Amino acid sequence: MNLLHSIPFALALGLSVPALAQTTATPIYMLLQPLVESNAHGIDICGLDATIAVVIDKKLETYAFQFYVSASTFSGHIDAGQLSDPGTPKPAGKQKAIPRPTGFWIARKDNGVALHARDIQASGKQGHMAGTADLIPASKQLMNLIEGEEMQISIEYPNQRSQTIIQFSQKLADEDHDAMLSCVKDQMVSIRREYEANRRK
Repeated sequence: MNLLHSIPFALALGLSVPALAQTTATPIYMLLQPLVESNAHGIDICGLDATIAVVIDKKLETYAFQFYVSASTFSGHIDAGQLSDPGTPKPAGKQKAIPRPTGFWIARKDNGVALHARDIQASGKQGHMAGTADLIPASKQLMNLIEGEEMQISIEYPNQRSQTIIQFSQKLADEDHDAMLSCVKDQMVSIRREYEANRRK
């Protein structure tokens, strides 16, 4: 087979490879909690700490992620992974290692523009990944979460044969919603202050 004949053959092989299958799951349980931290310059971190339980292939799986914006780093941050099942303890030395994710994305369902974590590395939590995102897109997705918009997330793993998309819409309690709006407002002051301080250096 010469080169000209091999190119269409290679293309045909490429087209025959199936795309990664997708499964959409809706949580049977979800908890969203405010994540707020201050430093010497004011509000530094505004974000949310989430725990999500879904049933996939008749198996209960529980995931956790933190999604927040930091004034001191001018960026968004993500920490995500699967939680072990505390209800089924195993003998010492027989614990199954939880794999670390290789990717994470989040999007508003009706928007179609997903924010993907970058600079992915191991988190301080077992079986979790840590990543970053640009400040403005991360701030927009954080506001979507705060306002209870219908969202989609995916936590990606190595060698997975299908991608699980978790779809949810979770309202914060009134006091948590107000606290997060106040946090974001005060954080903008911190971001301006940090920006001016760095510009003078």
